[in-house]
Amino acid sequence: MPDEIDRNQIDSEGRARSTHKGDVPDTLKRRYYFDERGGPGLGFYADARIQTAAFRDLGTRLTSSRSDPNAIRDMAAVARHRGWSVVVVHGEADFRREAWLNATALAIEVRGYQPTERDRQELERRQAALVRSAARKAAERPERGDRGDRDNANAGRSNMRIVEAGVRARVGDRAAQDRILSAARERLASWLQQGMRIRPVEVARSPTQQESQRSRQRQRSR
Repeated sequence: MPDEIDRNQIDSEGRARSTHKGDVPDTLKRRYYFDERGGPGLGFYADARIQTAAFRDLGTRLTSSRSDPNAIRDMAAVARHRGWSVVVVHGEADFRREAWLNATALAIEVRGYQPTERDRQELERRQAALVRSAARKAAERPERGDRGDRDNANAGRSNMRIVEAGVRARVGDRAAQDRILSAARERLASWLQQGMRIRPVEVARSPTQQESQRSRQRQRSR
């Protein structure tokens, strides 16, 4: 029935930055088609011709009629984007397991599913995958060059601080954090020993930070 709420659900629990329908990451806005037909809330469709939504957005609740891993991954991304620090999952066991894996990997506390030891092992692998891209950026495509040793070392340390911040924010288990960071440091040290040139990672600034920087630049130019 069109007005029936899907059984598989991720509910916001407690305080949240946002519970507004349609408040999703820009990447999802580009990936999905969405409208409010076919059921409660806002439906997100993977294809313009598909009749069944991959998931539906009811503001404080995200729902899905299936246990599609891709849809669940994107539902978890919406929860993180909205600042949901705690969620409750309902529905099929496969849905709840996948929701637990994806949301926990994003440092969201999940209630409604009791993980097994193998689930925890899978979680650790997914957490590592989430930070691999950041680890690659720490020394992305190094090249041999004449950059000074001190500058190169400073760039490496700066990049590692960025990687560490990402790992600490996304990986909940401290032992897993340490293993991931240890591997990243070893990789970086190896490149430095080989004389590779390390390029500093650019960190995106918020509009407020950008305005503050422009203000300081204007003051210096006076």
